[in-house]
Amino acid sequence: MGPLSVLHAFLNVSRWRVSADKGMSVRPDTINLYVLETGGCEGCAMEVESLCGSAFALEQYGFARVTDPADADWLLVAGPMGRACVQMLERVWNAMPAGKSLVAVGACAVDGGMFGPNYATLGGLKALTPVRRAIPGCPPSPQDILLGLQRLAEG
Repeated sequence: MGPLSVLHAFLNVSRWRVSADKGMSVRPDTINLYVLETGGCEGCAMEVESLCGSAFALEQYGFARVTDPADADWLLVAGPMGRACVQMLERVWNAMPAGKSLVAVGACAVDGGMFGPNYATLGGLKALTPVRRAIPGCPPSPQDILLGLQRLAEG
């Protein structure tokens, strides 16, 4: 075993990726996700970033992260709803095509979590709209987020 075999082990990501046999199913169509981080501790945002990395092969499960809201099917919001972010949320939501969905990722995005209403935040999305789609946790793990997205996609 030499340095080249160690390099091959690192490059063979299929060995350490989360596999579909852990309750995850492969989707035939792709749901495009736009992620909006609205502040807070950024724990949920970091977990979403981890989910979008190579360890989870997000595309394998029928989801893809997009950088333009015009290409998005679902808007994932992570963090409490800062007063300064309301206009940004509205701009992103209005830029998305019809058939869009809003998903709150983590407790702060739903109801503010530990960041309740104050001079800087409204709390969570609950202050603006009924939250029908949420992935609970503080923060939810990347695998929990992926499983939550799959459950939401199934209806």
